[in-house]
Amino acid sequence: MEIYANLHLHSTHSDGKYTPEELVRLAKEEGYGAIAVTDHDTVTANAALMRCAKENGLESIFGCEFTVPATMGENSDFHFVAFDFDPTYPPMAEYIRGMALRQTDKTRVTLERCQEAGFMTDITMEDVYEANPGVVWHCNEQVFRTLVAKGLAKPEDYEDWVENIFYYHEHLAPIPPAYPFKDAQGIIDLVHAAGGIILIAHPHKQLHFIDRLAEMGLDGLEVYHPDLTPEEQTEAMRIAYEKNLFIAGGTDHSGVLGGEYISFENPEECPYYLEPRVFGTMEEHFLELKERKIGKREYKHTHTARRGKYL
Repeated sequence: MEIYANLHLHSTHSDGKYTPEELVRLAKEEGYGAIAVTDHDTVTANAALMRCAKENGLESIFGCEFTVPATMGENSDFHFVAFDFDPTYPPMAEYIRGMALRQTDKTRVTLERCQEAGFMTDITMEDVYEANPGVVWHCNEQVFRTLVAKGLAKPEDYEDWVENIFYYHEHLAPIPPAYPFKDAQGIIDLVHAAGGIILIAHPHKQLHFIDRLAEMGLDGLEVYHPDLTPEEQTEAMRIAYEKNLFIAGGTDHSGVLGGEYISFENPEECPYYLEPRVFGTMEEHFLELKERKIGKREYKHTHTARRGKYL
């Protein structure tokens, strides 16, 4: 069975390298038939991506990746991908506003600490806002993009900058959050109240939580994601079929759409290299998500993927 949709992607509206329009173009070139942008705790890229997808003959679905701290008795943070919910539902709109406030405040404080240490004294947060129009959730990516736009850095400087300047100084002291994350039950309930479907993202070493999360109302899980081992893919698919859960998947920060190839003359040398359309979502599972209906299934695990090659 072939991969049809890429339902886990990030854009310049969170920590991705490409604009929504660039993601659509690259997805079409790679051969995907459907796409979703699931930026971290923000939804501002969805309108442009869905409009551009329609213009280019691709299907799309509204998406977001929500962050949940470790609250289930183990040191294990969760990420959830949510689809087809109403971002204007007042409690959801307020939560998304709070998530943008939380991340942007953290970035502002980090920038200030770096400047106190003598770094990046030629830019301000106002410069960051101006260099990233339409973005409300600001992280290190937006700061670095501003440096590049002002001629203060080159794209190939990113890894050294983020590890040895920006994040190094961030970790000198914790930054009190300006707005709290919801726990797993809270985010599941919020997405459902906003009319959406929620799945656990890249559940590497987290499949043993599925029973508890399903009791909370979890609707599904990602199966084909670069973080999962082939054995986890097989087990994730088995669980999804056994429990009648929705199935999704995507490339996240890996592969062509992840944007990491731009630092390599030979993409195959990139640690995030993927063969085209190895990870994602099969058409039948994408249609189940779109139609909100799981059809009659017969378990057949016919596609196993790992970085670089099909098995």
